[in-house]
This record gives sequence, structure tokens and C-alpha cells, in this order.
Amino acid sequence: MPVLREQVKQVLKNSVYRTIGEVANGTGVVNGDGRSLRVLMYHKVNDLPNNRMSMPVPLFDAQMSYLGELGYTVVGLDAVLDHYGAGTPLPSQAVLITFDDGYRDNLVNAAPILRKHGYPAVQFVPIAYVGGKQPLPHERYLSAHGVHNPTVDWEEVRELETYGVRIESHGISHKPLAELELDEAAREIAISKLKLEEALGRSVRAFSYVKGSEADYKPVHPSLVRQAGYDLAFTAVSGANSPGSDPLQLRRYNVEPYSRRTFELVLAGACDLIAVKDTVTGTHARRMFNAVLGTSSR
Repeated sequence: MPVLREQVKQVLKNSVYRTIGEVANGTGVVNGDGRSLRVLMYHKVNDLPNNRMSMPVPLFDAQMSYLGELGYTVVGLDAVLDHYGAGTPLPSQAVLITFDDGYRDNLVNAAPILRKHGYPAVQFVPIAYVGGKQPLPHERYLSAHGVHNPTVDWEEVRELETYGVRIESHGISHKPLAELELDEAAREIAISKLKLEEALGRSVRAFSYVKGSEADYKPVHPSLVRQAGYDLAFTAVSGANSPGSDPLQLRRYNVEPYSRRTFELVLAGACDLIAVKDTVTGTHARRMFNAVLGTSSR
């Protein structure tokens, strides 16, 4: 039954995104002006059945092809750092590819596809789960029912970087900062950076907020991110970014198993009204909907 509910939820979401996107596109309300950067957010890339939040491997490959076919240019994190740090222009229709949570399948399945297409990417890892045997908090239900999604170990972290997948911070415990006391949040932000820098032998300059909606971090947290020495931070609030966007609250599109047309509409900004789901009110409403449907991951 939970599997069927998840499938129903995915069908509903895809239908809503497509409908909103086509209406917005048809009425001419899509505004591409000032949109210098689109950031894509993935999680798992595998073909395991009954595995929520996962992108099927063939579809991930297809979406990477769509980017070029639709005229987008995939850039690395250094280009984004230069854009927001020094004002260096990005190429037209720039896209940054990111992965959250540090899943091993990003190395096994996604990295070879990225290499085939010549695309760099970023993986944000929660360091308590690098090399750990315990599933991530939102994976416990799946793990208990035989669906296992292991995370990378430290050797695999370094291997990912050989593929051009840059490792950056997703905190320590995979807990949303809004759920933590201020000193604990500061520790998550700073210690994860120091630990990764020690392991990688280089500066870690980007942070990804866990969960990442406006309800999952507070106005004080970007300041803590800045004080810890990061230059960029990424939310999960839907939308593109302009040169004037706050570099410590950059928006991302959570990419799902979309059709080519829906993928095109999302990247074009035709579905940006969906960002209401990432506000504080929208997040609470979304969680209530998921609880009723039985698809909550919390």
C-alpha cells in the first residue's frame, strides 16, 4: 500500500507541474530575464523498485541529454563561486548539477553518466553517514523493508572527485537546522566543513541546507554559514537564480522522474509558482498532505 500511495503521489505531482507549466508558458508569464543560474537537485540514482526519491538510471541519462538538446550549459562549482564572488559572467542558460545526501549510487550509476556527457557536478554529504553502516534518517523505513540505499565511504568520496563530482558539506547528522539549538546548528555547519577539508586536503566552500525549505532553516543560519567560511549555500526552494541572488540562499529545482516536456517547462521557469510549497506555510501543508496520503519520510 505505501508503494501505491507513493506512485499516486508522483503521478499527481507530475500532472500538476505539467499543467501549471503549460498554462504559464501559454499565457506568456514565463520570465527568463535575469535568470543566470539554474541548479538541479538530485538524490538517489538507481533502478531499485519501491524506492522513493530515486531517479531511474536511464531517465537520468536522458535528462543529461535533454540539457544539451535544450541549449543549457552545465558549469562546475568554481564558475558559480566566481560568478557570486567576483561577478564573473556565467554562460547563457547555465546549469549546476547537485546531489544531496551522499548516496553510493551517485558514484556507481550517476558519475559514469556525467563523465559520458562531460558534466561536472557537486555531491553534498552529511559526514556522520560517510563510511557509516546506519541508513540515513529518512531511509530507515525503506531499509527495514529490504530497500537499502548505502552512503559513500571516505575512499569513495575521493573517487567521486576523480569523476569531476566535487564533494561539499551537508552538515553532520542530516537534521534540519531549524530543529537544532543555535550552538548545535553552528557545530553542524562548522565541524562538517573542517572534517571534509581534513579528508580532502582542500577548502570546502559550499553548504547545502538539510531538507532546505524555508521552514527547515532560520534567518540566522545563513549568517552562521558565512561565519564558518562558506561562500555559497543551497536551499531546496524551487526556482532559478539571478546575479543579485543571495549566494547563501541559492534556489534549486528538485528534479523528479519528469517527462522531457515537464523537465523543459521546469527549467524554463514555467513551474516557478510551485515554490509556494517551499514556504513555511506551504511546507507544513505539504507535510500534512503527505501524512494523510501515507508518504511522509519524517
